[in-house]
Amino acid sequence: MPSLRTPPRSGAGAPAGGGGDVESGVVSTAIPGAIPPSSRRAVYAVTLVAVLFWALVLLFVAYVRYGGDIRGLLCIGENVYLPAVFEAVPRAGPAGYDGQQYAALATDPLLLKFDTTRALDSPPYRATRILVPLLAWGLALGKPAPAIIAYQLLCWGLGLAAVFLLARWLAADGRSPWWAIPLVCSAGLAAAMIRSTPDAAALCLMLAALWLHARGRYPLAVAVAAAAVLARETSYLAVLAIAIDELRRRRVMRAAVFALVPLAPFVAWKLYLRSVLGVSIAIGGPSFTTPFAWVPEKLAEIFANSGIAWQELFGLLAIAATMLAFIMVASRPSAWAAPELAFLAFCALGLVLTYDAYVETWGYARILIAVPFLATLVAERQSSPSRRWSLRVITIFYMLAGLTMMRWEMREALNGRSLLAALRAGTAATGKAVQGGGPTVDGLPTLYVLPVANSRGRAGARWQTWLQLTNLATTENRVFVDLLPAGRAGSSALRATVTLGPGQTRAWRNTLNQLFGFSGSGALRLSPLGGPVSVNGRTANVAGGDAQAPLLPAIGEDRAIRTGEQATLRGLSHDPSFGAAVRTNVGLLNLTARRIRVRIQAYDARGRRLGQLEGELPSRGFLQVDDIFAKAKAGTVSDGSAVVEAITPGGAFLAYASVIRGPTAPVVYVFPEQEREAASPAPK
Repeated sequence: MPSLRTPPRSGAGAPAGGGGDVESGVVSTAIPGAIPPSSRRAVYAVTLVAVLFWALVLLFVAYVRYGGDIRGLLCIGENVYLPAVFEAVPRAGPAGYDGQQYAALATDPLLLKFDTTRALDSPPYRATRILVPLLAWGLALGKPAPAIIAYQLLCWGLGLAAVFLLARWLAADGRSPWWAIPLVCSAGLAAAMIRSTPDAAALCLMLAALWLHARGRYPLAVAVAAAAVLARETSYLAVLAIAIDELRRRRVMRAAVFALVPLAPFVAWKLYLRSVLGVSIAIGGPSFTTPFAWVPEKLAEIFANSGIAWQELFGLLAIAATMLAFIMVASRPSAWAAPELAFLAFCALGLVLTYDAYVETWGYARILIAVPFLATLVAERQSSPSRRWSLRVITIFYMLAGLTMMRWEMREALNGRSLLAALRAGTAATGKAVQGGGPTVDGLPTLYVLPVANSRGRAGARWQTWLQLTNLATTENRVFVDLLPAGRAGSSALRATVTLGPGQTRAWRNTLNQLFGFSGSGALRLSPLGGPVSVNGRTANVAGGDAQAPLLPAIGEDRAIRTGEQATLRGLSHDPSFGAAVRTNVGLLNLTARRIRVRIQAYDARGRRLGQLEGELPSRGFLQVDDIFAKAKAGTVSDGSAVVEAITPGGAFLAYASVIRGPTAPVVYVFPEQEREAASPAPK
């Protein structure tokens, strides 16, 4: 049995990974010596370009779209359940993207907590790709919050390392490392970087295994191959390519080692998942179909609208170029080594994917993330310019697809704003915050309107919120209007952006429906970006018509009730008789970034305590406690009061009471210190 450290043999069947041209099917195997200084400098320059490019892209998107919170690049869905540690992470769209699944795994990779599996859309499938989440968990010493950041840094760092490794390989083969530059914005790498998925990390490990095998460092290559398979199961295609390469050279035992040893930890992990989850060990993932069955649907999608979906068109051209190159490389078996075989394997994978995989570039570019990298490597090993360019064109089309994907992401981040306005908004979102509060910009306070509603209530009531917003600045102003749905953390907030001209006033009669298309209740948080604003609003029962009740001014964080303070809400009433239907609700809005516990004590007119309630508020979340005197089991109360306070150290919250005296009388809102009625006219 040959030693695993046997150096590669020269001749027609030896690996081409060490360098050389492909001439008439004969592979030169001279392993180059030290990389020339000029090539070494070029490798570092390519890597520096990659680092600077992605640092700018990621920081820009995080700054402008997520208020400077890089965790927003996990693309957390608004309607997705995640463990409590994700409460303060900015949300992005209803469903989010795959990165959130693996970030959840990073907080509990052994799936010991019940809420971890609840956070995964398919635990047996997602938890298969355990390596990066497990490494992040280990680096964070098992602490969930740091593990999330460590997970992202591993995804990004290993993605950049893949570019470095490819440039280094080209230089070692005596080729120009500058051919790795288009890979910096390749579609698969772009998707993995912007959406924080582990695909680029798996790519790096897969390339490292191929590199180590080509250099004759077989034991280390086997270990890295095993890690690559644990990072993403499709990495086994490259591992299998190494095994076939060894088998073609009649090194049967070494082929068996490469084929079987990397599978051992993968299978062991799948068996562990089966014991924890009690389900089949099938890996799931995209199914397969007849080659090119997806093309008609894809063409219809690209040209469905008046314009062309450029990222999808470039992606389709990349796939077409890949298939042509597949035929070209497959036609010369004498030139095959492990990189060529890996390229052919991923081409074959792309050939049989279903339309579900090809529905968007973001998806299939990640599945086939290795194709442009391997194409670049294989291209520079060809002697014929035509053969080189037939492979280079794959990388070029994937680069164009990646650039259009990033352009789309930038436009989404800008949200119709100019770059300057977006940067100013980013400054607002990341500016200094008062204790537990929202952002401020240049001293402009964050304002709150509570409660707000678009819902039905008792006895046929229909609750709607009128809102009036006036720009007090002499220049154009933009205001972030965030809806904080009741009972949910502030990270699930819905955002609308309102633009106001100098001195302009805008009003909405049913704010939650008109601005958010939302049914339910909650609170509004308004953050002006370009100058002071006046905000007035009121939630009323409109079942009997549009009552012209006066609007109430929004309140600021200067009205916050902090731990160690008590605030009294006076003039409250309760009558449990059916005909009277008099009741008092108390609303609370947490201004801090963590859960806090609050206490409500109910008193009658003589100051006798009738009972008390305690409960938790989600981070920056709103909650209304309905009919507090009924919950305190009180009888009729006239001119009662409620005392509210935070129990949790460092707590800060806003509070109000709403007194409802029957289905037709206007609701009376009570705030700490005084009843805040204003004479602002209702919007018409």
